[in-house]
Amino acid sequence: MDKLIMSRKEREQITVFKKLKSGEITQNIAAEMLTISERWVREKLKRYRLEGDSGLIHRGRGVHSKKRWSEESRALVIDLLTSEWLGFGPTFAAEQLRKHKGIAVSDETLRKMMITQGLWVPRKRKSKHRTWRERKKTFGTLIQLDGSPHNWFEARGPQCTLLVFIDDATSKILWLEFVESESFQAVASATKKYIEKYGRPWSFYVDFGSVFSVNLNNQERDKKTQFERILKELLIDVSYAPSPQAKGRVERANKTLQDRLVKEMRMAHIHSIQSANYFIQEGSFIQEHNTKFAVEPALEGDSHRSIEDYALNTLFCTQENRVITNDFTVRYKLKIFELERRNTVTIRPKQFVTMCEHLDGKITIHMRNHQLKFKEIDMQIKGKISPIDHVLKEKEVSNVKITTTYPFMGI
Repeated sequence: MDKLIMSRKEREQITVFKKLKSGEITQNIAAEMLTISERWVREKLKRYRLEGDSGLIHRGRGVHSKKRWSEESRALVIDLLTSEWLGFGPTFAAEQLRKHKGIAVSDETLRKMMITQGLWVPRKRKSKHRTWRERKKTFGTLIQLDGSPHNWFEARGPQCTLLVFIDDATSKILWLEFVESESFQAVASATKKYIEKYGRPWSFYVDFGSVFSVNLNNQERDKKTQFERILKELLIDVSYAPSPQAKGRVERANKTLQDRLVKEMRMAHIHSIQSANYFIQEGSFIQEHNTKFAVEPALEGDSHRSIEDYALNTLFCTQENRVITNDFTVRYKLKIFELERRNTVTIRPKQFVTMCEHLDGKITIHMRNHQLKFKEIDMQIKGKISPIDHVLKEKEVSNVKITTTYPFMGI
């Protein structure tokens, strides 16, 4: 005698259909008791009369779904996840399977399979109470800027930093750029490109990194970095996050990028800063990321302001003050620059000029908002030795007195 396996719900239906078959109850009453339609009662009654109790068993039991992925696809996925896709999470892996392999599988199905195969360990989420800060209302009001140092190319290339610009109102990534380190030159260059593309936001939200803030002996906050000075001239405010959690939107984006972008670049065989920047800036990565993770702003519109009246190539530079010597020269970075006799402003020794070094390496000299004419003297200052004829310097080496002669400018 064959063993009939039925669910509790199906076993309870047997009593109802026995009464229905014997005429003790009507189809209407049976439908109410089973909370199904009268049409479905009639259909199941036909099966019950023909097949008995087995007619009440669900027809899909023991039958594989037509949407069930094949063993070949399952084997391919396991092979990918244990080789070139090693470390992929379920959600990201499911996206890449649809995108690159044409295999449609749900995140949850893939997650369960990965847990069974030992390829994914479920993580327990620990909640910590934090004060929530409301998003800005419109796009372009506040931009969160952060540098994310990471082993972006894994073992294929050098470690570097990814500069991330995110809009606070929408969580849209507006600019990404790989740089060697979070230096002034790198941050200023990336910021200039972002502003050229979108315009001037009202504010930047940054951390207390040395590029953004003078942190030593600056309790009054009157000392400004070169980056702060540039933004002030562009009428852009700078606010500082007291902790990484305070700028959580860009920090979460960094975490997502360190997971997804690393693996995307692995699949694309990218191993250099140049090729990585081409991948994120010229490809569809940013657009696809924003489609998946960005949100709609509370108010429509773009708050970025025009850059029409701003000479960005002139503004984005480092500025340092120097004194004009008696021979109308100024020294800067072991170089000597001679100011020309004819200039648009009167110059005298002991006055201060501003040395500007631009992002392309060009140097200009300014005084009272006038750019001065000058020429560079093709000589370098040796260490800190004054450029005068035959300066003598005495040194004590092993109790032996040595006199070294430094001719003028090293000649």
